[in-house]
Amino acid sequence: MSATPDSHIAPAPSMTGEEWLALGRLLQDTGRHAEAVPALQQAASRLPLNADVYLALVVSLDATEQKADAASARLGADAIARRRASDIFDIGRVYAKHKQWEAAAHWLEKALLIEPGLAPAHICLAWALRQMGRREQAGQIDPRRRRLYLNYRHQPAFSAAKATRRRSVLIMCSSQVANLPFGHLLPPAHNRTFKWVMDEGEAGMLRGRSKRLPPYDVIFNVISDADRGASCREAQARFMAADHGPILNPPERIDRTYREYTGALLAGVPDILVPTTMRWDRQSNPAFVIHAALERGGVGYPALVRPVGEHGGDGIVLLASRSDPTDPPTQGEMYLTRYHEYRSPDGYFRKYRVIFIDRVPYPYHLAIGSQWLLHYFSADMLSDQWKLDEERRFLDDPAQALGAKAWAALHAIAQRMDLDYCGIDFSLLPDGRVLVFETNASMLVHPEAEQDRLRFKNVYIDRIFDAFDALLARHAASAQ
Repeated sequence: MSATPDSHIAPAPSMTGEEWLALGRLLQDTGRHAEAVPALQQAASRLPLNADVYLALVVSLDATEQKADAASARLGADAIARRRASDIFDIGRVYAKHKQWEAAAHWLEKALLIEPGLAPAHICLAWALRQMGRREQAGQIDPRRRRLYLNYRHQPAFSAAKATRRRSVLIMCSSQVANLPFGHLLPPAHNRTFKWVMDEGEAGMLRGRSKRLPPYDVIFNVISDADRGASCREAQARFMAADHGPILNPPERIDRTYREYTGALLAGVPDILVPTTMRWDRQSNPAFVIHAALERGGVGYPALVRPVGEHGGDGIVLLASRSDPTDPPTQGEMYLTRYHEYRSPDGYFRKYRVIFIDRVPYPYHLAIGSQWLLHYFSADMLSDQWKLDEERRFLDDPAQALGAKAWAALHAIAQRMDLDYCGIDFSLLPDGRVLVFETNASMLVHPEAEQDRLRFKNVYIDRIFDAFDALLARHAASAQ
């Protein structure tokens, strides 16, 4: 940043970082971005590891055409939220290469706050301080790094931070539409992935390049849809019978996530309601119409009818009663599920998603809409600020937003699912119980675009990614 958070405005010891941030946002709200920048820079000097400060800075830097600094602040916010010291070091290194020493020092100090032992940042910071004439501070480099500093003092010590060793992850996947989208869970900077397409047998190893598996640290089974992954079961069973090493989401646990098994799997968990669900195939039961199946299976009305293996509301219909003229799907297997009214007292429907990482719940999103068939992409969350405010409260403190007994129920569900990665979609009934829509390993998690109004969610989404990364690290270490 050409203007560092420590310059262009007189120190004001009586104001806290939070107060400077509030002032900066107030100036932004009135369009006074040129004045907001130094206020937010003061906030950054007092709240050095607060990603929200830098996200606010991005807005005003962009508005004042300081595009390069805005880009750095955007990258810095992401790196701070993820606690990636090496990424913050890279920002400082770039500024140092362009001889913008104050900005370089600012970012290098942030990197060292996160990782005090990051040797290249010590070296680069000492160099920047010397260039700024602050030799006394430059001489205060960690004594354990002094020899390293002396070796580099006659050359630009701006080599990249030592890269984290990448894990090798074997991906067990399917050629069918049965896989969890895993790209955001396995960033290439930290993971080298090899795909084995299980339903293509040995020919599916490494996409046909080799019939031998490469060395790997951990296996991640991303065949998450129990209905659509049937073609892989035989190959998976053979592989699991061998000495395979650590694996996330073992196939036999995925097999317990069929919709019709959810009630039995979660039986006995307090403060939840799992609607009655059955599987039905018209072709194999020609003597029974769907209404008879609903009655004989104990589902009753109103009922949801959806094709097996479909997600996102594709093909789903609601039958209100036996006389409902709505045409349900006519071919293939279907899930028949009792529908429970879940409209909130204010007239809106709410659907929450929580992700379970290593049997611990993490809030992901809250969709609020006017229709019972509700998904985040169709909820029009950007239409009303109050929706986003409510979602933020849920993400920030889910136990408070849902109530203690509902949050405890989700912890119990996470244990009962017993998967390394999975999730649940649910609503909250008036009595505080959790109404379970579905729980499985196919729940998608992705970051929001930085220029979007939903970007506030990324700090919470990063917690999911960080928890999964830590889980991978633990499993990989167990194999060594």
